Amino acid sequence: MSQSGGSKPAERAETRRVRVEREMNDHRAMTVRVVDSGECRTLVGYGSPSVRRALERTAAGETVTLTLAPTPGRGNTWLALDC
Repeated sequence: MSQSGGSKPAERAETRRVRVEREMNDHRAMTVRVVDSGECRTLVGYGSPSVRRALERTAAGETVTLTLAPTPGRGNTWLALDC
């Protein structure tokens, strides 16, 4: 999985404290807001099944720390690599 410029998602990863805005839906997407900046991010992929399962159990309003990376070629969407 490479992005323009040859970087991989893990190379652009950042760890952020986020608040769950919208819980995971039937398409496994969810919306979170970065606590420090207020930036809204849509998560569409997960670094492992265990990360996805952990986030499936989070409720709107909960705050968690995630390692996030932009998805290659998908606009403003993000991967949750770790939690």
